[in-house]
Parts: sequence; structure tokens; C-alpha cells
Amino acid sequence: MISSRIFIFLFILILILDPRLSPSLEAFHGILQPAFGARQAGMGGAFQAVGGSVMDLESNPSHLARVKRTKWELGSGIHLPTIEYNDEYIDPDPSRSYRNSTVEHPRAVLPYIGIIKPISENISIGFALYAQGGGGGQFKNIKRHTPDGRTLNETFGTNIPVIGESTKAVEDLNFRFMTMKSTFGAGFKKGNFAVGAGLDLVYGFMELKRTYQDETRSLTIPGGIRYQSDSAYSMGGKIGVSYDLTENIRIAYSYTTRNFLPMDGTMKVDGYAPERSFGTRVSRYMLWPDKHIAGISYRTDRFIIDFDIKYIPWSESFNSSKFRLEDVWMRTPIGVETNAFQFNLNWKNQTIFAIGAEYKWNDRFMSRMGYSYGNNVIPASGVSPMLGASIEHHLSMGGSISWNDSTFHIACEYGFPKKTYGGKTSDWTLSHAIYSSKEIHPFQFSYNKQMSVFSIYFGMEQNI
Repeated sequence: MISSRIFIFLFILILILDPRLSPSLEAFHGILQPAFGARQAGMGGAFQAVGGSVMDLESNPSHLARVKRTKWELGSGIHLPTIEYNDEYIDPDPSRSYRNSTVEHPRAVLPYIGIIKPISENISIGFALYAQGGGGGQFKNIKRHTPDGRTLNETFGTNIPVIGESTKAVEDLNFRFMTMKSTFGAGFKKGNFAVGAGLDLVYGFMELKRTYQDETRSLTIPGGIRYQSDSAYSMGGKIGVSYDLTENIRIAYSYTTRNFLPMDGTMKVDGYAPERSFGTRVSRYMLWPDKHIAGISYRTDRFIIDFDIKYIPWSESFNSSKFRLEDVWMRTPIGVETNAFQFNLNWKNQTIFAIGAEYKWNDRFMSRMGYSYGNNVIPASGVSPMLGASIEHHLSMGGSISWNDSTFHIACEYGFPKKTYGGKTSDWTLSHAIYSSKEIHPFQFSYNKQMSVFSIYFGMEQNI
């Protein structure tokens, strides 16, 4: 048996680990993980009307009341996405045309840990700490023209040997965003009915770096930005109910509130003025969306099947993201400097359907499988290499092995490739097709992004 001292040590370790150490982060229903916990992942994320896991604190805390022994659990989801980015700029002058094709393989280790403790026959409490979701990627050596379309000689006001008359540049993009939650919750059960609530403390951060250099990487071209948010904290919560219609059928519903994340920070803007190297303060915020989940399950002594419907109103939170600088340092493509700019995301609302099954072979072994579908939330006007996943179909399988009062869970999940094409009025198109108020070429630039992901989940559960 793993001692409580080891549990406390691991708990403190996750508390003090800085999630910024993860080089890239991705999640796959918009920017949410498809499942939270290894058992849930094996069932395709369909767990709303099942219960029995510490990650009920993420989804539906009413199930806490059905736990009769103290239980702790820790684990992690390890996500291994493949991101393909392609673009092309076609110009009547062949020397100005370019094409990019790059494949990135970021990774994300998103842990969770928690405990449930009954305090009476009908009441249990619990606490969990877990990564909620995020996004990111790193793309280097993207061919493009200088941001304002001028030659390097014109940009720097001097004669540069060999490359001075070139407008070609390379663009590097590095983006990271992540949220983590800690939830304290309680559940109460009376008869066939259970109700629960949880209080969420939310932590988030974001980093964005977009820079331009000449093709030899000897010169940094003005126009690049480096943004680092402060640590953002917010409070939220969730409520959940569940009811046993019969001995075999259970229904459940939960609602998680949205969170306001103040993501003020610092931004450096590449330019000629020395004072800009010290950066300026940025005012901005992000809304993490609320979530509705309804589910129904059927169970016997050996078999459980669950069907869930989730609804996430992304359009109310991820319509646009605005940055407001204290100084007028941001240069627009037409040459005017401003203290404000925004990314227009235009995300759509999402409905997710998930179905999963669990079969108990004996007291030692269980197997699981599941499937989920969520419509793509990113329209053509919001496609960029930086944020959001277009994946719609996920297939999973998993299992458990138990001994004494311990159980080890494992699950594998695959998100099938999905390609999205950028629109001619998207921010990403315009940032690569506007060189002045008179030189705008959106129809000469086209791009697309494709994503797939393979994920592995591990979980260790102990009853005390």
C-alpha cells in the first residue's frame, strides 16, 4: 500500500511545479481536454452519470456522496499532437512568391491529483488539483515578407551588402496558454437523489512571441512582439445533481461557471528606440467559458454504459482577444502606430456527444472503450497556427487492474486528423497580405492547418 506520506509529497510536488515548464500545450475540444482522469478517458470522456472518481470534482460533485471510503487518486494525461501548417503567397513577380510547409510535434503533460473523504453516511467532501486545458505551439522559419513590405535597406535606412534589396524575411512564432484548477467540493445524498457543489480556484498564464529576421538571421526586423502575462487567478464554481431512476439507470446534470482571468502583463516590441527593449505594460483579460453537461447511464454488476451531451458557449468567451498597451508602440501593417490591437477569433459554440462503456471481467480486471464527437469551433476567419484545435472525432480504449485496495488505470485516445482552411479576411491572412494602405493582397495568400493527437492517460487510485 502506498503510504499517505507519499501522497502528501506528490500533492505538494504538483503544487510547486510551474506548469510553464511544459514546452507546448494543446487540448482538443476547442482548448479543453476531452477527458479528465484515466478512467474517464478510457470511456471517451463519457462519465457524467457514472461517478466514483476524484475527477468528479471537475465534472459533477454530486457523485462524491456515493463514495463510502476515503479515496485518493493521482495521474496524468500525456498528449502528443501533430500540427501541420501550410501556406502560400503567389505574386506576379516569382521572386516575391513563397511557400511554407511545416510539421510540429509539441507535447503536454497535464497532471491531476485529488482525494475524497466521507464525513457521514450521506455526506462526503473532496479536493482536487488538475490541469484544465490550454493551447500552444512553436513554429520557426516561416518564410514571408517584411511586415511593411519594404526592402531591408529601406527598413534600416542604410545599404546592407548582398541582402539589402530583399524583402524576404523569416517569422518565428511561439505561443503558450494554460489553465489549472483546484476544486474543493461536497456532495449530499438522500435516497436516490444526490446533489453537490464545488468551489474552483483558477490559475492561468499566457506567453506570445512573434518575431521577424532577415533570411540570414543577422538582423531583427521591427514589428515583432514578446508578450508575457502575469499570473492570473480567478474564482468560480460548479453544481451537480444525479438521480437513480431505477436500480440500473442513473441520470445526471452539472453546470460549471465561466471564469474571468485578468491577464495583464508586459510586452516588448521590436523597434529602433532603445526604451522599447524594456517593455510596456499591457491590459487585457480572458473569459474561460462555462459548461453544461447532461448524462444517462445504465449499469449491471459487470457492465456500465454512459452517454453524455456537453455544451460549451465558446462564442461568448472567444470572440476576440484585445491587448491595450500603455505606450503607442504597436506598428500596424499600414505603418500607423497604436496602443491597441486584437485577435479576432470568432469561435462558434460547441456541442459534444460522448459514449463510453466499461466491462468488469472479474474483481481484478476491467476494460473500457469510448467515442466522442465535438463540432469544430474555429471558423475560417479564426484559423491561425497559434490557438485552438479543430479535431472532431476521438476514439479511446483503456482498462484497469486492481489488487487489495489499489487500482491502476490506463487509457489511450486518438483524435483523428482534421484540416481547416484560413479565410481571406482572417487576422493571419491580413498580417501576411497588407504592406501599406495601398498594397493589400489577401487573395494572393492562402493557408491551412491540420491537427491530430495521440494521448496516453495513467491513473493510480487508493482506497483507505
